[in-house]
Amino acid sequence: MRVFKFTKITSTQDLAEAIYSMVEEDEFVIVAEEQTRARGRYRRAWYSPRGGLWVTYVMKGVDAGIIPNLTLANALAIREALSKFLEAKIRWPNDVVVRDRKIAGTLVEAIAEGQKAVAFIGFGVDTNVKELPNDINATSVYLELGREVNNDSLLQEIISKTKERVGRSLKDLAEEANSFSSVNERDVKLIGRDWEKKCRALFIDFLGRLVTDCGIFEVEEVIRLEVT
Repeated sequence: MRVFKFTKITSTQDLAEAIYSMVEEDEFVIVAEEQTRARGRYRRAWYSPRGGLWVTYVMKGVDAGIIPNLTLANALAIREALSKFLEAKIRWPNDVVVRDRKIAGTLVEAIAEGQKAVAFIGFGVDTNVKELPNDINATSVYLELGREVNNDSLLQEIISKTKERVGRSLKDLAEEANSFSSVNERDVKLIGRDWEKKCRALFIDFLGRLVTDCGIFEVEEVIRLEVT
């Protein structure tokens, strides 16, 4: 698989979406040592300094129906890859956390092409980041272990584990996510575009939605979730 590596760019996601039609391979990866205008869901800023693993994995010609599955598929792949170092868990809808501190996140976007689609699986992992702003509730592999890890090896493992999960049903992915959920049976605050709700998170259902004592929430409805 072709891997494009950059020292510093604005956003791996934006670059991938700009050049995908010019790359002949059906799959390719863009990796940056640093991003200056990275973005997460709903175009929220994504802090991604030198030392981390900042990636967009592009898959062409995928069944458009599996696009909603890819967020969980990638988050679970990251969690499994990190589990050799840390006790990582899934924080619905798209984060991987250690001790309730974010260590990774995923952003899936797609461009439809008839019944098929081009999937852009963006993810960032705080691997060898040595400092984080005080106002960000996050951590890194380095801060947890006191040593660096090999970003290239971790990248290959995450891509491999993501591909293993691409063909699985959303029900299967949700079952795995429930096994490693950081929010089940905990009080959480759900934040949408113009609303907030405090609820008791119960479980992730077979459609990938979060079931709570105050309703069922789709991934698309929630900008972020906080444990209270």
